[in-house]
Amino acid sequence: MEIGIKKIDGRAVLKLSGRVDMNTSPDFRKAALTLYTKGKCKDLIIDFTNVSYIDTSGLATLLEMLVMAKEKCAQLTLTGLNENVWYLIDVNGLTGFFTIESSAREKLLT
Repeated sequence: MEIGIKKIDGRAVLKLSGRVDMNTSPDFRKAALTLYTKGKCKDLIIDFTNVSYIDTSGLATLLEMLVMAKEKCAQLTLTGLNENVWYLIDVNGLTGFFTIESSAREKLLT
């Protein structure tokens, strides 16, 4: 998995590519935690456009990010969900917990 980060005025886009699984979830968690704590990010957008696979450990990391965002009074937005990512979130009944956007670019411009 590769992680790209773009920051603009307290907002950040965490662009993931590849597989988000039990081997890569710790790096994903660390990157997001760093943005929320050291980067003082109040609006984190996670872009899944180039994610080919996500497992339950990736989903657990997302839930941890959601709790972290609420604790920091920050916003967490998911974008670019492909069918596999959407399915995992939906089948676990979690779509109502996340803010889901169609494009990170749209979110950054608002």
